[in-house]
Amino acid sequence: MIKHLSLKALREQINAQTREVHFLTDDGAITQMVFIPKFTVPAGLFEGGKFPAQPMNLGGFFVDKYACSHKKATNTARGIGENPTINSSNTTDIPVSLPGKVAWTHIGFYSARQACANRKINGQACHLVTMKEYATMIYLVKILGHDLRGNNNQGRDYREADTWANRGIRDVTNDRPEYNRVLTGTGPVSWSHNGTANGIYDILGNVWEWTDFVVDCGVYTHEKRAYINDNDGITDKDATITLDGMESGETWPNNGVIKIENEYILYSGINYQGDGKAILSGCARAQKGSAAAAHANDVIVYQLTDYCVTPGSCTAYIANGSGISASDTSITYTGLINGSGNNGFAAGDILQIENEQVKITAVTSNTLTIERAQNGSAAGTHAKGIGFAKVTIQMTNYRPENDAYQQGRLNSLRTEIDLAPLMLPATSSANTESEEWRDGYWIRTHGKRAALRGGSWGDGGWAQLGSALNLDALPSHWGSNVGFRAALSLETL
Repeated sequence: MIKHLSLKALREQINAQTREVHFLTDDGAITQMVFIPKFTVPAGLFEGGKFPAQPMNLGGFFVDKYACSHKKATNTARGIGENPTINSSNTTDIPVSLPGKVAWTHIGFYSARQACANRKINGQACHLVTMKEYATMIYLVKILGHDLRGNNNQGRDYREADTWANRGIRDVTNDRPEYNRVLTGTGPVSWSHNGTANGIYDILGNVWEWTDFVVDCGVYTHEKRAYINDNDGITDKDATITLDGMESGETWPNNGVIKIENEYILYSGINYQGDGKAILSGCARAQKGSAAAAHANDVIVYQLTDYCVTPGSCTAYIANGSGISASDTSITYTGLINGSGNNGFAAGDILQIENEQVKITAVTSNTLTIERAQNGSAAGTHAKGIGFAKVTIQMTNYRPENDAYQQGRLNSLRTEIDLAPLMLPATSSANTESEEWRDGYWIRTHGKRAALRGGSWGDGGWAQLGSALNLDALPSHWGSNVGFRAALSLETL
């Protein structure tokens, strides 16, 4: 682990240990990946000494050098049709990472995730890049001091002169007539994360890339893993659970929620013993409508923490017994989760409930009095348990009458130990960009949304660093400007 070094020494050590590797996949294809060494981001390195609040341990994985192409792709063909269904029964469509190919676009989130799993190296499956792995690449750009460039302006970076040397090679398969998407890895070396030929290419612009991160009504559920450590397992009545192999065990909350197979359990105490071992106590079984069950030794345990990801917002769930009709003027809610900088609901707040926006006129305990059908939206019926979110004033409220979304820029990042490595916004603004993070942030706070990062060929100043985050898209979304990239955990080799 690279840590406790000056910034100059940290850069030198990271560059010395970064290396490009050519792997032979189990189906006989060649794919190129870059190893990112383990390193520690010192506390206070960014945002004028404010971020991160504590050191962040990152790296230790391989990531695709280029955005994925289908193994049959060429410089003039994608190698597969639009919007393919890639599931567990389809193991023949394999993505590779090679230069000079047509990127594998026109693919939805779940198909991209499965396609990455289809690529096996020495019997081990790759995976869709996680939010932490993606953010690690951008943190590296910052640490290395590289002024990253990419295709954010029809084949070139908008900050560079419109010359032959500043362009990638046009992808002639794109369904648009103008110069836009380019072939993988064909831009100048400034398009790599470290400004050298052994770097990771095209993480800024060209195509948005799916990241293995999903929100539901603006809520992200963070998972940390552990394993049951009891030779006899646990019964359906045990109120204490012994764990080992804990992921970041020292950061587990004193009370919280765990999931073991299909059972949800609340625990009220934790005795962390170090070395990834702990005993959970006060375990209330069979939560969230699940059934208590016996679980064997070494079964995976997930610790779950919910976060509202929109700055200045909050989320909750309708608790009215039969939901609300189109004429109801009050909402009883449960499960309030505050986003950064927010403290519950208040009179005057605008809420997004599915495709309707409403205005709060009064707040009494957990009941909201509301005016319906705001900003051109239509009043509708909303079922019990439906999530809703406050429309933050930090970002512009676009198209409220039709599947509303909000758009702004990342100004500062979340500092919680779970969220800081993910590069999620703590504050945003409608138009003012920060020197530190610069890029755009988009979100729709109803239904499931899968994360896209990096920007595409037409985003200009909204994609300057690679930190751009788009939580606008349904997981089923696909298009000519959406692709993906795979990674491989070091521990799996």
